Amino acid sequence: MNRRSFLQAAGAVGAGFGMASIASLPRGWASAAAAQTGPRSLVCIFLAGGADSFNMYIPRDHAVAGQSHAVYAATRGPFAVPASELLPIGDGSFGLHPRLPGLAALAAEGQLAVVRNIGPLARPTTKADVHARRSLPQSLFAHDAQAKLWQTGRPVLTTDQGWGGSITDVINGSTALPPAFSIAGSNSFQTTPGSGYAQLSPTVTNSRLLGYDASTRGWIPSFVGVETAMQAGLVAASSSTNRLDQAVSASLAGSITTTEQLEAATQPNEANDVGMDDVGGNDLGVQLQQVARLIKNRDQLGMDRQVFFVRLGGWDTHRIQEQIFSPLLAKFDDALGSFHASMQTLGIAGSVTTFTASDFGRTLSINGDGTDHGWGGHAFVMGGAVAGGNYGTFPSYATQNNPDDIGDDNNDFAGRLIPTTSVSQYGATLARWMGLSSTQISDAFPDLAQFASDDLGFMA
Repeated sequence: MNRRSFLQAAGAVGAGFGMASIASLPRGWASAAAAQTGPRSLVCIFLAGGADSFNMYIPRDHAVAGQSHAVYAATRGPFAVPASELLPIGDGSFGLHPRLPGLAALAAEGQLAVVRNIGPLARPTTKADVHARRSLPQSLFAHDAQAKLWQTGRPVLTTDQGWGGSITDVINGSTALPPAFSIAGSNSFQTTPGSGYAQLSPTVTNSRLLGYDASTRGWIPSFVGVETAMQAGLVAASSSTNRLDQAVSASLAGSITTTEQLEAATQPNEANDVGMDDVGGNDLGVQLQQVARLIKNRDQLGMDRQVFFVRLGGWDTHRIQEQIFSPLLAKFDDALGSFHASMQTLGIAGSVTTFTASDFGRTLSINGDGTDHGWGGHAFVMGGAVAGGNYGTFPSYATQNNPDDIGDDNNDFAGRLIPTTSVSQYGATLARWMGLSSTQISDAFPDLAQFASDDLGFMA
């Protein structure tokens, strides 16, 4: 088989992946991550649309001025959750929405951290900075821009390097398959010019390269002779002195190996049972079920570290928030509860950390029967390696003389809170747990030096 026919056969057959795509660019360096003890998996749950986290984590019996349930209730009006319905966590000063019993159970186990009033920042920012437009993140309150800033850990839109991608560049070892998977399509969080990431479907089975697997012979026309051509072509091209032949051969061989590994790791069979059969029609649960299979099989995949991205949409609640919000919370909580139970049953909960992110927080004030785009909000971190508790400064919810509210043009209450913790601090804390050195963390988060701490302390 000559080079031309080999290339034609390879191009005609293509890759029959049950995934959207796989980006496997030149790998980064192993560095400090390899020295960490035991495998670790990091899972980003992106709440797309801007989740109203102010009605997820709520002051219950807190005496500090501007932070009591009475102040919260006065500001939120008809959206306020009664204190008697909240699920108390920690010392009872704060509680969770009644539709979050799974998260409350994690808090009782000391495996839930709440990171308060977090958002993209260039540096610590005051109301005076906002009014003078000093060092503000780009395109505040815009969905696409703020989602990208959250996922890149930067205050400007000049980079496509996600902080999940920065972690992957460091942790990537010798495997042909990058240890980064999105079960929710393309994203900025995992984007990198280095290692890349695989996009997998949560429901479509990953299958081997068409024409190379005996199971596909029945429907491939026999006169093409694809399997024979592929095998012969691989052998011929791999031994060729032509660099193009060698590159195509290596790419095709890598695709075959990759799809075989993924097929084995993600098949919904008894060997890959992760105890999440209850997720049913919960789209976040189905995504996390696929994540659980890949984590369960991380040793077989040769991955000491993994980075995942999943997404739950629908949080842009400008209207009918009360009708939309509670069902979304229930879906979110059910999926997380099932996933965490799976990790505990598999005995690996201590090596899996899940965290939330969103476009932005929403306004404390209500807008008819919904809320508007905000800035700061609360985030959750869950897992056996998490030091449970509350982190970051809880903001004021007062409508008068609120130092955390950006204010409107007349300096009246706007309901948009200025973050007191930056995304870069949040990401750096998780990156350190994943094994990145201080230098590598500084490279991933160039604005981190503007803040007093580069470790928020929520990882044990």
